[in-house]
Amino acid sequence: MIKKFKAPTMWEAMKLAKDFFGEHAIVLQSKKVKEGGLYDLAHTEVVEITATSEQYLAEKTGGAEAVAAPKVYTPASVRKVREVHSNNGSAEIKAELDQLKESLMDISEFLRFKKMLLLPETMQFLVEKVGVDEELAAELVQKVFLKLQGADLKDTLKIRRTLRQEMANCFKVYKNLDLPKGKPKVICLTGPTGMGKTTTIIKLATHPEFYGKKKVALITIDTYRVAAAAQLKTFAVLANLPLEIVYEPAELRTTLEKFKDYEVILIDTAGRSPRNERHLEELKHFAEIAAPEEIHLVMSVSTRSENVVEAARSFAALPVNRIVLTKIDETSRLGHILNIAGKIDLPISFLTNGQSVPDDILLADRQKLASMITGEV
Repeated sequence: MIKKFKAPTMWEAMKLAKDFFGEHAIVLQSKKVKEGGLYDLAHTEVVEITATSEQYLAEKTGGAEAVAAPKVYTPASVRKVREVHSNNGSAEIKAELDQLKESLMDISEFLRFKKMLLLPETMQFLVEKVGVDEELAAELVQKVFLKLQGADLKDTLKIRRTLRQEMANCFKVYKNLDLPKGKPKVICLTGPTGMGKTTTIIKLATHPEFYGKKKVALITIDTYRVAAAAQLKTFAVLANLPLEIVYEPAELRTTLEKFKDYEVILIDTAGRSPRNERHLEELKHFAEIAAPEEIHLVMSVSTRSENVVEAARSFAALPVNRIVLTKIDETSRLGHILNIAGKIDLPISFLTNGQSVPDDILLADRQKLASMITGEV
């Protein structure tokens, strides 16, 4: 018998398969499908797996001795099944083997999940409590499993410690706060609207652990939002920092020359949609004139990871070389930081965790990130 199982997560779908077929369940295919009827406009996405038992597969492929169905499929196992297929012209067998062929694209996921079944609580913690994407969670669980042996696989503290280290290994961070000699360090913050760029600029300019003790000048080219310029101007006055509002690229060159004796120049940009090519081209022109050492893409940690990927791709033309993750205090499932790190090739520079200026900003650190995600900070 071949049977399909649907569940909100891969872990739950596999549990259904094991409950039905027992410990020797074999996954032939797994995929995500839309669940919902005519009036379900949301079309909830669920995981669907096609499974069978070792016994049934052995019967259909000429007996268990001819093709012993292993607990974990490998390419060699599939070749054996193909050999049986070549000697047996049954249409039914062909159809089932075609399903198996389709599942080759998911073999790596399946292998990971077989390992995962040995640490189901860890997988459940990552996906349901922490919010890590299932595929990434399965990779982490596999790495943890391979690092531990015997009794260690039942030691909760060792599992969690190993998991935390594997998480830390996933991150690229940027910690260099050094200043160049003989010229100002030019730092530009960019990204979509509403991510917290202006507040982050203010924190960087005033926090004593970052640039608060340096000679800092501010520039804003965000002339589209009056509120943003007004906010930055208010804080500049309170912090006794010089601020210039630049409207045209030609003005930027003059302004940079004016601030040439400062140690740090922080540039605030207008929020831009990643889909607005004209506005992005305008930003690129400003960036070419400013020639900043660092261009930080500012993104809220609550932003969907696919939107972060789209933003990173669109703003890459500037070129962006760091990412600031903001508003980490506004979500309880910080595993999304890991999802973002796994999908974009940018080091994380800073994290912001509140509206308090200048306190609520942190320099990115691998170990601290991992501990935050697991709830140990």
